Amino acid sequence: MLFSRYKKLPLVVAISLGTTTSAMAAVTYEDERGSISFGGDVELDINAYNEHEGGVSLFRGQTNEPLNRDDRFNQDGRILLDISGERHHGDNYARFKLQPLWGTSGNAGLDDAWLAIGSEQGTEIKVGRFEAYDLFPLGHDIFIQYSGTTSDELYSDGQSYVYQTREGRGRGDSGQIALSHRFDNGFYAEVATLLGNRSGLFDGDTYHGYRIADDTKSAAIVRPVIAWQPGDWSFALGMETNVVKDSVVDIRGEDIGDRTGYGATASYNGNDLILNFSLAHLDAHKETNSSAGVNTIWNNIGLGYIYARNQIDEINPAAEMDFMTPEGRNESNTVYTSYRFADTLGLKDFDTYIGAYYSYVDHESDANSDDTNRYGARIRLKYFF
Repeated sequence: MLFSRYKKLPLVVAISLGTTTSAMAAVTYEDERGSISFGGDVELDINAYNEHEGGVSLFRGQTNEPLNRDDRFNQDGRILLDISGERHHGDNYARFKLQPLWGTSGNAGLDDAWLAIGSEQGTEIKVGRFEAYDLFPLGHDIFIQYSGTTSDELYSDGQSYVYQTREGRGRGDSGQIALSHRFDNGFYAEVATLLGNRSGLFDGDTYHGYRIADDTKSAAIVRPVIAWQPGDWSFALGMETNVVKDSVVDIRGEDIGDRTGYGATASYNGNDLILNFSLAHLDAHKETNSSAGVNTIWNNIGLGYIYARNQIDEINPAAEMDFMTPEGRNESNTVYTSYRFADTLGLKDFDTYIGAYYSYVDHESDANSDDTNRYGARIRLKYFF
């Protein structure tokens, strides 16, 4: 038998630290050489929400044409398998994680796939596909349309951009390397990199109405973070920047891959209460973006608010305005909430969430923006195995 030489341990529950209260159960096998564990979760969503005609555009109707919404009702989700292992030799260790997933749409994907080599003294190098330090935690983010889980397809013409200091965080199509060190006094330092073609950051083939050139070259996103955790509080500062010139350009040859962002976050996790406060700012080509977020989780109740401001200095005057974010400043306000029913029907590790959000975008030059609101609700079924 494949694992006959391993000793089966009792059910191990790994708690995800930081901004959520979710847990993943895993069966672990162990011997003197190391351990390997198998687990995963099922996450299925039932959704009701709206989106605007013409796709992602929040600013249709620049010529006094009424803005219309399209209501959507659907079900989606995925099953994730978690395989983790580690081996020790003296003070040194090697760890790996693989998380393939299968969506209810029939598509297959991948969350994490990495190898970490480190020392019990606190130094670690990680290579593969993973998420670096979270500088904009969302708490119970059950259903926010503009939020995602990777560093790809974040920016789209025609959509108010909510910058969250995660363009270089990871889980994208590019390769990753991260070096970190955990100090005895609660300090933590990390330098993560995202290497490769970064044209996937843009969801579409235009930037400010100018077509993105097909001729791209490998980018190098560098993302240093320093954090400090004194007791129940934690504080972190970080930035991310592309150090390669002209990695992504538009048809004019303008360097639209030149993007530098900054982030800061403070969190409290204690006494059954989680609080997160975050700030983020991005300097991009002919555009700046600033965001602020606050959220809390208490007694399975989640509540959050995000404010974002975009300043666009230049767009293509020949572009189709129906699908363009206009020049000038636009602001968005998003409120979201959720509730977690733990161990639904008395079944251990089976949780049910209900979540909802409301978002409104306002542009300083748009007199016809009465219908730029978005809202939605979701029921999420979550089972850990």
